[in-house]
Amino acid sequence: MPEQAPPAALRPGLATVMIVNPDPKRRAQLSAALVAQGHQVETFNTARAAIDRLAPPRQTVVLVVHHELDTMTALDFIDEVRARGVYLPTIVTVPPHAVDAAVEAIRRGATDVLEEPLDDATLQESVAHVLAQTIRPAGPLLM
Repeated sequence: MPEQAPPAALRPGLATVMIVNPDPKRRAQLSAALVAQGHQVETFNTARAAIDRLAPPRQTVVLVVHHELDTMTALDFIDEVRARGVYLPTIVTVPPHAVDAAVEAIRRGATDVLEEPLDDATLQESVAHVLAQTIRPAGPLLM
């Protein structure tokens, strides 16, 4: 019997990516780009649906959050998730030339900010970069 590959959450460099975006076409495009790399993807059209799904994760999760959601902004989303005691790597997408929004997202705890419209390669590189910084092998303790 052939050996099955471990789930994405257990393979180095792969994660479950939660995409929060009100546009169904963008959700599908972003999802397809990440599934092509082997990530597991969950998509949400509302901030509340994504927040209600969050719990202290047992696996690596990366959030990709659109700057304007149904009832809140990405900044409000980050604040609410952290208020629940959940700290996850978060990539925020912002409109072109939205420097103030990008700076504020980083101040509130976003791991990366991407300018829209973004292409698949940019998203894939950002998720890989976030994972490289998040999942690090344990090294020796220095005394």
